[in-house]
Amino acid sequence: MAGGDVLPHVYRITKYDPADRDQHGHYIGAEAEISDHGPVEAAYLMAVAAFAEDTGIGQLAIREPEISGFAHFIPEPAVESHGLAGLFPHDLAGFQDGAQVPIEAGLELVRAMLRDNGAWCRLEVEGRFSVHVGWDQYLYVGSSRPCEAALARTRALGLFPERMDASPYDFVLDQQHVQRPADADFWARLRWVVSSYRATFLEETYVRNASRWHRHHR
Repeated sequence: MAGGDVLPHVYRITKYDPADRDQHGHYIGAEAEISDHGPVEAAYLMAVAAFAEDTGIGQLAIREPEISGFAHFIPEPAVESHGLAGLFPHDLAGFQDGAQVPIEAGLELVRAMLRDNGAWCRLEVEGRFSVHVGWDQYLYVGSSRPCEAALARTRALGLFPERMDASPYDFVLDQQHVQRPADADFWARLRWVVSSYRATFLEETYVRNASRWHRHHR
């Protein structure tokens, strides 16, 4: 989504019963703060799929992808390729800002984030849909539609959707450093720069903390 855009229907979806929160909103129940790698995790994924279906979404854009460094401080064991093995090549080519993935791959990315495997990104369709995974199994889904069927489905799965004004992980535009996906318009503008100036350098940041340079010339 563009900086400052907020979808009209945003929900925080968790396994945490609101009845088990104290007066400050802190969860004090017995649910663990990590994925069970089982039925509860599957319920999260089915909830996301239900919201995507209600919104009419078949593909998602990867936004602001990042991977963790060498340190590993989370309870989950470290896994190969930050949980992206089988989704992207070993060098993570394709796990880049603006890349389009089918909803099935998007759900696997949500699974990897729920497991804290080391990869993170926003999954969005500009102006229509968003999925953000936060700490401790907090999931935020936004839609341009009310998604009443998805809400009922989520509750039936044993999860708790709560209405929010906005996701805390919404993209905030940095006026000093604007990033954009490598879409058709981007490459058209790059060709114009090359034709005007004969050569240019392009830094491609395909995941946060990992970049490579390309020299373009005519």
